[in-house]
Formats: sequence, C-alpha cells, structure tokens
Amino acid sequence: MTTVRSDLPVAVIGAGPVGLAAAAHLLARGETPLVLEAGDAVSASIRQWSHVRFFSPWKYTVDAASVALLEPTGWTLPDPDGAPTGGIWNRGDQPD
Repeated sequence: MTTVRSDLPVAVIGAGPVGLAAAAHLLARGETPLVLEAGDAVSASIRQWSHVRFFSPWKYTVDAASVALLEPTGWTLPDPDGAPTGGIWNRGDQPD
C-alpha cells in the first residue's frame, strides 16, 4: 500500500524563468515550494548571456500566475511584443 504524504514540500529545481514560474503556480495553489538553485543568485545561468535577447516576446515569456504574484508589488508587464534580454532577469527592473 502506498501512503501519500501531504506535509512534504514540493521542490523546484532551478531558479530561472521556468523554475520561478513553476514556483508561482505552486504558490497560487497554496503550496510552499522549495526552490533550489545551483548558482549564487536567481537566474544565475542567464547572467552568462545577459546581452542576448530572448527568442520569445514578453507576452509568451510571463504567465498568468507570475503576473498575479508580481503585480501587487508594483511590477507591470513590459511591452508585450518586446523581447527581453537575459540582463533584465539580473537587474530585476523594467526594460529600457
């Protein structure tokens, strides 16, 4: 017989854009995720290519759970058709 334990945290491996989105979805479901990042900061790998633009514009990069989590802090979605650079994740500010 398999016992399901509901008191264990859900681990998210990586604090890049996808890992952070996964954590936002877990928070929206009332979970408290444990986010694990090998680097020294959030989105550590993206720092290596901070000058490169994403292939996808913001409207495809940010999902609804992330927006719902960020908007109460004063964050607003940048130009939906603009493509962010890796550097935007490091600075944590709005694009130029």
